[in-house]
Amino acid sequence: MFQRDGIHPRGAKMNFRTVLPYREPDAAFYADLKHITVLDHQPSEAFEGGEDAEPFIALDRFVSAESRDAFYGPRLELAQRGILGHDFISRFPGTHVPDLGNAGQVRSVGSLAYDRFLRLARWQGGVLDESTEPVFTTGSTPRAGVWPWAFPEPELMTIIPAPTRSVVSDLRLKLFLDQLLLDQDPLRLIESAWSPRTGSKHGKTTQEVAKEILGRRDPNPPFLFELEDALACATWMQNHSSVGRGFYRGCWLEVSLMHLTAIRNTELAQTARVLQELRSLITRGFAPIVVNEYNANVDGTHRQTASWLWNLLHGLSVTALDLSSDQFYTHVASFLARHVDLMGPVTAREVLRILAELIVDPASHRVLATEILPATRSHSQVWQLPVLFLREASWPTVRYREYLGGDRAVRVDPLVYQRMNEDASLVLPAHGQGPYHLTDRELVPWFDILAINRT
Repeated sequence: MFQRDGIHPRGAKMNFRTVLPYREPDAAFYADLKHITVLDHQPSEAFEGGEDAEPFIALDRFVSAESRDAFYGPRLELAQRGILGHDFISRFPGTHVPDLGNAGQVRSVGSLAYDRFLRLARWQGGVLDESTEPVFTTGSTPRAGVWPWAFPEPELMTIIPAPTRSVVSDLRLKLFLDQLLLDQDPLRLIESAWSPRTGSKHGKTTQEVAKEILGRRDPNPPFLFELEDALACATWMQNHSSVGRGFYRGCWLEVSLMHLTAIRNTELAQTARVLQELRSLITRGFAPIVVNEYNANVDGTHRQTASWLWNLLHGLSVTALDLSSDQFYTHVASFLARHVDLMGPVTAREVLRILAELIVDPASHRVLATEILPATRSHSQVWQLPVLFLREASWPTVRYREYLGGDRAVRVDPLVYQRMNEDASLVLPAHGQGPYHLTDRELVPWFDILAINRT
């Protein structure tokens, strides 16, 4: 059963609450679907809310007072005290992620931002990367195997994160930390340390809030790092109003709603998985899409593609579900005329490719005709999706192949996503060469997407 909760009043213990209908995830179903071992609960240390919230009231310009008191403030206090090496409760997906080799083990990537930074300094391509190695390459994307459409297939280019081997030296790390305490703009310096090649996202308001908070504290590196990361996350939350927040299975969750057209699709999808997510839409719902600061989908390709396919199928009769039907082509052409520019070339190509593959496969065609199309007649189109924010700049995104192969941890440079934000034709590779955000082992609520979009 789906449930719906109200937001906790100020001062109450912040277990996760949301105004959206959701259900608890089915761990066994999810593990079987993904062929993985999931974490039932993050093995993180809880922390109590701070007694003195006054120094952090400036954060209220970005987040709710409840979020400040329950999460942001306590973490800043811990950072001020320089408490490192502890796995305190963190934002989704938490401190513990799949370990090298995909053997069901987990590893800690650190809780406080400074702790995570120091750990990433030991990764290849981690932080303070000043090497001249290219951080990605590009090449032509293979054409779709099935393309029966009269309109041309969108031409895509694949962007492949490079398997860099550069590691920051101890001397370079020491010089940076010495400079940090003297710099007049520590936020931008930290931001460039996380991601030297991408542009700054700290605006005037962020700088003003940082100055106000720093004026009340004697900053140390852990505090400066935590403040920079907190402000970056809080700034994104300010622009994407929270519809659910609180502690859930050892993680801090802040759920927002985003319009489907605002989420940048980044990957090629698997046809069978998209069909599964279409069925989930009308049965169990699904988890939020995970997006980064470029509004790029970093976990949820099949959920997003299924939502677009649901919208395209909406209003189509079962008798017209045939590639030789003029009525079918008229329906598809009408949908594309209204939405193709908002879909972008990656989504348009994948939705049309997958639709054709589903129709020509008898078993999949049967599911569309007997389950999906009848359901579209009693439900609205899907334009709002729940999302969770994951900051690319400060997160240990890795190349999938080396990491799950047990070889090494190679961090994916956030520049990959900045370039994708600048060029809509770029798409990430399949077959293990793309980024892996280490988010798929953490269970989160499954939301009733059709109820959320009910008009």
